Amino acid sequence: MNPSIVVLKFGSSVLQTEADLPQAIDEIYREWRAGRQVIAVVSAFAGETDRRFAQTRAVTNDLHEQAAWVAGGEEESGTKLAAALVANGVSARYVDAREAGLRAHGEPHESTPVSLNTSYLREHLRDHAVLVVPGFIAQDIQGRTVLLGRGGSDLTALFLAKNLEARCRLLKDVDGVYESDPAVVENHAQRFNRLSWRTALEIGGRIIQPRALQFAQSHGQTFEVACVGANLFTLVDHGPDEIATVLHENIQPLRVVLLGLGTVGLGVYAHLIRRPDLFEVVRVVVRDLDKPRRIDEANLEVPKALLSTDAWAAVTEPADLVIETIGGLEPAGEIVHAALLRGRAVVTANKALIASRWWEKLSRFAAGKQPLLKFGAAVGGAVPVLETINALARQSGVVQVRAILNGTCNFILDALEQRIDFDTAVASAQANGFAEADPHDDLVGLDAARKLELIARAAFGEASHFELNVRGIVGVTASQAALVREEGLSLKLVGSCERSEGHVRGVVKLHELAESDFLAGARAEQNRAEIVAGNGQVVRLAGKGAGRWPTALSILGDVHEYLRGRRITNQDEQVQPAVVNA
Repeated sequence: MNPSIVVLKFGSSVLQTEADLPQAIDEIYREWRAGRQVIAVVSAFAGETDRRFAQTRAVTNDLHEQAAWVAGGEEESGTKLAAALVANGVSARYVDAREAGLRAHGEPHESTPVSLNTSYLREHLRDHAVLVVPGFIAQDIQGRTVLLGRGGSDLTALFLAKNLEARCRLLKDVDGVYESDPAVVENHAQRFNRLSWRTALEIGGRIIQPRALQFAQSHGQTFEVACVGANLFTLVDHGPDEIATVLHENIQPLRVVLLGLGTVGLGVYAHLIRRPDLFEVVRVVVRDLDKPRRIDEANLEVPKALLSTDAWAAVTEPADLVIETIGGLEPAGEIVHAALLRGRAVVTANKALIASRWWEKLSRFAAGKQPLLKFGAAVGGAVPVLETINALARQSGVVQVRAILNGTCNFILDALEQRIDFDTAVASAQANGFAEADPHDDLVGLDAARKLELIARAAFGEASHFELNVRGIVGVTASQAALVREEGLSLKLVGSCERSEGHVRGVVKLHELAESDFLAGARAEQNRAEIVAGNGQVVRLAGKGAGRWPTALSILGDVHEYLRGRRITNQDEQVQPAVVNA
């Protein structure tokens, strides 16, 4: 099994409508943050398959024509999920059945998959964190669309995972397989912690396609059944069957105080209120009570009753979690420290705070098995730079990091290459939400330097002596940037750090990069990072590093990670997910 790739299957019970896409994004982002590449297999939205079957049967008896029309349901949900991932800053690509080389034979509506172009999928996983593949559909040897039977997305996911030697998780509306329907036998249904294929075929057909179970059994394939956001799941393998001692996770909504309601804060608020089962926003702190607070694309307006100008509400309001998006050192430093001393969790994207003198007081809250302070969004926007570096540092150590860390500068340099003058390029970055009203820290390289300091701390340890030289993009002209471009090179502000002779040296400066350089491919607000591990492995990350939704997604990634840790009722009760077949 290749633990670096995971196949996640989202059924129509999870993606009932387009409004449910954020739940899938959260689950996908959870895996990406953990260092895994993701193949997301999707079913059509709820009811769409039945609707399409009824439509096409009314006009044609040709089974292949019917299959082609019905397949549009999975194609719609798949393309919409891929687009939503990209909008949230995740590097994703939609791959249809033809591109994936997913071939099947048999009856047009009940075919069996037989082959897959794994090389094609692996190649595109080198360029993207996530591939979205429609479930339920394939092509026959003549290139015609065929279906894999009712519930066939389960079979698609298992077939892809088997051929890619990947871990597989089937995401349903329940946190595992039960002896009986938990919705009918409330409080008495027994959840399986581990389940054999044979027993699953006897009782699991209600939520797992029997043909998928037969495929897994015949190939000795292990997989998981869970619901989004859960710690608990059922492991399906050769057995023996085991009834779980913990049937459900103890879920209590987190009481949240949100500090700041600007570009990022509004995005975070939109994420929080769509999950009232997980979060209760008790206070939102703003500077101006009368400023309009609306996100048009989310059809969302913040109730004035929630608003306050008292930043110390983060300490005085009864709350479990504080999300800080106001930025700067004061009053953020004092408030965050006081909240942590009160035992409240804090999530922040404030790299200035984490890289400042306040770190001496805050660092102890970021340590331990379940830290109270999380700040993954401080570097890279949606790109999980710090999470990846922390994992590599624990596994084999880190030798070097090179990265494009400032989306504002990247956007401006792209514009300069098009012979747009510097001031106009800055104004355009501001208008697009990639630059602050005062972009000084971005332009002089200070923002990238703060992020590089956090990277060096994660890569080489707290005690390392860090020498840092910084030069920004002030003074670069459009003619200079255009000339570099004409020479086949790309002008980028690169932050790099490595350990040498007992010291950690960091540099932020302009580089003329060859087109073949991974970092040269960063465009507009995109961030990229190239990490060389101690064992020689080179890890490359790419995604949007600025803007409302990428930064909000990263903040919510930290929030969900804290929430999952809080909800663990008995970690030892659960079998670990990456199980190698016996």
